[in-house]
Amino acid sequence: MNLGLDMGAGQIRCSMLRITNEFLDEVRVEQGKDKELQQIISELGTEKRKDFRLGQNGILRFRERVCVPGNGLLRKMLLDEGHKSRLSIHPSMTKMYKDLKATFWWTGIKINVADYVAACLVCQKAKIEHQRPGVC
Repeated sequence: MNLGLDMGAGQIRCSMLRITNEFLDEVRVEQGKDKELQQIISELGTEKRKDFRLGQNGILRFRERVCVPGNGLLRKMLLDEGHKSRLSIHPSMTKMYKDLKATFWWTGIKINVADYVAACLVCQKAKIEHQRPGVC
């Protein structure tokens, strides 16, 4: 995962996450092991699951976002990348949530992001020492 840059008419969009094939392969494998996501797959095509689809690569998506299985390592990797990488530089909970939500989906993502940022010692120290608005 690294910096992505999209240029369009009158705008430039810079994003911090680019999904690699290796990561998507791992997601696909883990989706096959995840009971919640397997249940959703079994209900595809129903009104209850109308916002879900299987992509051509076999990845389950919710409104075009990659469904991240309950595998703690995958979610931790995304949380780490979204918060601690050189490109993200400890964003606030709201910014980090919006960034991750644009590409990924899982049950409880907002709570996971809030807990992750709240537990970040660097952010807590910065708040105490500098009281800088906009920093975590």
